Amino acid sequence: MGNLRAFGEQRRIAFFMELTRKYGEIASFRLGPRRIFLISDPKLIEQVLVTDARHYIKHFGARAYKPILGNGLVTSEGETWLRQRRLSQPAFLKQRVLAYAPLMAEITTQSLDRWQPGSAVDIHLEFSEITSAIALKTLFNLDDPGDRDRFTTTLREVFDQISNRFHLMIALPRWIPSPANRRLNRGVKELFGVVDGFIAKGRARTEPGEDLLSRLLMAQDVDGSKMPDDLLRDEMMTLYLAGHETTALTLTWSWYLISQHPEVEAKLVAEWNRVLGGRCPTPDDLPQLPYTDSVITEAMRLYPPVYLIGREATQDLELGGYRVKKGYTIFMSQWVNHRDPRYFPEPEAFRPERWDEGLAKKIPKYAYYPFGGGQRVCIGNTFALMEAAIILAAVGQRFRFTVDPDARIVPKPQITLTPAHGIPTTLSPR
Repeated sequence: MGNLRAFGEQRRIAFFMELTRKYGEIASFRLGPRRIFLISDPKLIEQVLVTDARHYIKHFGARAYKPILGNGLVTSEGETWLRQRRLSQPAFLKQRVLAYAPLMAEITTQSLDRWQPGSAVDIHLEFSEITSAIALKTLFNLDDPGDRDRFTTTLREVFDQISNRFHLMIALPRWIPSPANRRLNRGVKELFGVVDGFIAKGRARTEPGEDLLSRLLMAQDVDGSKMPDDLLRDEMMTLYLAGHETTALTLTWSWYLISQHPEVEAKLVAEWNRVLGGRCPTPDDLPQLPYTDSVITEAMRLYPPVYLIGREATQDLELGGYRVKKGYTIFMSQWVNHRDPRYFPEPEAFRPERWDEGLAKKIPKYAYYPFGGGQRVCIGNTFALMEAAIILAAVGQRFRFTVDPDARIVPKPQITLTPAHGIPTTLSPR
């Protein structure tokens, strides 16, 4: 069993911190038969993600999500990944991403118009609904609430089933018709059918749309070939899952921290009043909102939506003076690195001001890496940061949140860092 019990959801991030404090910047432990190295030295992280990247593949945890993500950018390897990244990259060029800003503002405003002052809301669920609506509109041009709800409900069920399989010591092969496997396979089939329908409609259009699906349908590789339907489906599933939930979590943890620090909230509101005067921000406004950017950056430091990155060695390697055998797994935890007091004095404190004087350029590159790094850095990081800033400012100018005093705010480390019991709050008009 090794350290499997300590790796459970309730103890995982504490276990990582304890390992690092006791054994330093490179530590080793076991999960069943698997040998894991946990590294926290920024130079070693750069060695894994950049220098030796060609000798590593995604780890067993990421591969567990292949039933739903297939050969999308998160799970594919080698030439398949390279070709998919090459075809997808133009859709995420900065100027194309900026064109989605009005849509983000419009969907956010429509959602806020339905909020009722004085009502009790779970801000994680509320922000998930907003970012899901934005993702489905920008990905598929889908804005029918009924279709949206059916898609997201099925997706959440499948995601939970795969997460449950990940925590089993022995997971039955999917072809064995156990009740859990039948539910999983039925959900995956339903999801794939929906996305395949979106792709078929996209191919039938006489004029290409502005959604990402249209851009990927038109994308051509250097040899003139286009992305086949099965890989296109895998990419759309990957972009939806990786896109909407991570941004929702960034907003969730940001507002939780803001609600606990009235001095931060006051500075934010003053910045919004000065620059925006009650309207939603445009891309041209974002450079004039530096404190908003610092709040988001600091929230992702304390509560990184992706708190763990893993790689598996494909050959014997050296790392920090130790031998990494073929098949060993390397873990790198943003939760650990983002709390290193060498780079972040008072690391547990929420201090957006720490980023005001160009801290990002003064610390090692892999002391802070919420979007990963190397050639597999998150392709949608520009999209995510713009979306988070627009929603944060749009929401904050109309509402404030008071967290339920009896709420248990506990981070739950799954594939992302979610609040285990949500974050129940009361809405108040600004």
